[in-house]
Amino acid sequence: MVWILIVLVSLTGLIYVGKYVLPGSGNHPTPTTVSTSDNSTSQVEPGSSSETTVAATTQTSVDEPEEIRVTLIGLGDIIMHKSVINWGLKNPGQEPAVYNYDHLFEYIHAIIEDADLTMANFEGTTAGPPYQGYPNFCAPDAIADAMKTAGIDVAWTANNHSFDRGLEGLVRTAKVFRERGFQVIGTRPDETSPADSVVDVKGIRIGLMAYTFETIGTETVKSLNGINMPAAADPLVDSFNPNRESAFKADMAAILARVSALREQGAEFICIALHQGNEYETRSASYQRAMAQQLNDAGVDLIFGHHPHVIQEIDVLTSAKTSKKTLVYYSLGNFIHNMDWFTHGSQGKAQDAIIARVTLLKADGKVSIELGEYIPSYVQFYPPGDGLEHFVVPVLPALDDPDAYRTNSKDIQASLDRTREILRDSTGDADIPVKEAIR
Repeated sequence: MVWILIVLVSLTGLIYVGKYVLPGSGNHPTPTTVSTSDNSTSQVEPGSSSETTVAATTQTSVDEPEEIRVTLIGLGDIIMHKSVINWGLKNPGQEPAVYNYDHLFEYIHAIIEDADLTMANFEGTTAGPPYQGYPNFCAPDAIADAMKTAGIDVAWTANNHSFDRGLEGLVRTAKVFRERGFQVIGTRPDETSPADSVVDVKGIRIGLMAYTFETIGTETVKSLNGINMPAAADPLVDSFNPNRESAFKADMAAILARVSALREQGAEFICIALHQGNEYETRSASYQRAMAQQLNDAGVDLIFGHHPHVIQEIDVLTSAKTSKKTLVYYSLGNFIHNMDWFTHGSQGKAQDAIIARVTLLKADGKVSIELGEYIPSYVQFYPPGDGLEHFVVPVLPALDDPDAYRTNSKDIQASLDRTREILRDSTGDADIPVKEAIR
C-alpha cells in the first residue's frame, strides 16, 4: 500500500509528523523528534526554522509489522572528578589545551552501540575553564564529544550538581550537549526550549523526562547542592523538593501533569530519570519507593534512578488502582568516577554499577516491557593502585579474560559478588522478568 505522507506545520503551533499530531506543552514545550536511518534522532522545536517550513514527502510503506522490539539502555552517574579530567589532557603545557575522553568508553562501546536508544546521567557542568572536580564539578566539553562517539543519545542533566557553576554554567551545559546532537532532558538553556521530549524509535514513541531532588532551600528560594538558585534558574531545571511537604505536593502535581502532557503529545511509553536517594545506601529509601508508586499509578512505564553512587535494587511495581506495571531501577550506580574502595565506607561498592537494558515490545498497537536486564560494570583504575587512567569494563567478559580488559580477576570477582548480593532478589515478575546479562 502506498501512502502519501504530508508533513505540514500549521500556524496554530501543532507539529505534524506523518499521521501523528504532537502539540507543544505550554511552558515546557516538548519537541517532536523523528528517528533517522542510523537510529539517531533529529529535533524539531517550536520556534525553530523547521517549524515554518512546509515540506511534502512520498513514502512507500507496507502494513505496520505485527511486532516491533526496541532496546533502551540507561547509564548511571558520569562524574568528572579532577583525576578523570586530568587524564584526558593530551598536550600538557600547551595552549590551547586538548582533551579527549574516548578511552572511558573503550570496553563498553559495543554494548551501547547495540541499543536503539542510550541515556546517561551527566553529573556536573561543562561551563568552560577553569575545570574542577568535587565539590563544584566542571568538565571540558570533550566529555560530551566522547559520550556522543560512544553512542549515547540522551543526556540527563538534572541533578544536584547542575548548578555548580551558577546560572551561566547551567545554561552552557545544556547548550554544549544540544549542539552535539543530544536529546537533553531535565534542563534547558532558556524558557522556549524543551526539557522533555518525545522520540520515535523504530516506530515506538517514547516520552522522556528527568528530575532531580532539591536540597531544602527556603519557603521561597530553591536550592541545589546547598546553592540557592535565582528565580531565573527555576524554570530551567526540572526538580522537586522532598524536604518540604507543601512544595513536594506541588512538585508531584506538576510532574504528573507533565506525564499526561507527553501522553497527549503521542507518547506510547513514558521513561523518567530520577536523581534522588540516600548516598552509599544499597537499599532504596522509603520516599524513593513512595514516589515511584505515585508515578506507577500515573502510568509511567520505566524509572531509572541515580545519585546514591551505589547500586540499589530493581523492582516491578503494580498499581492497585490501574493494574499498571512499572519497571524501576532505583539506582544504577556510578558509571564513571574516581571513587575507590574506601570512599565513604562503601567498601568497593562505589566502583560498581549496572548498565540497565530494557527491551520494549509493540504488538497489536500496545507497547510493553518484555525484559529488564542489568549488565554489571566496574570502573578500573590503570595501573592499579593510585592510577590515573579510568575506564569502564563489563564485569563478566573481564572475568573471563582480565588481561584483555587491563584488569585482574580478584577485583572483578569481588565487584561481581557485591553486585549480585545487592540484586539477589531483583528478578522481576512473570510479566516483566529481570535478569543479569553478560554484555
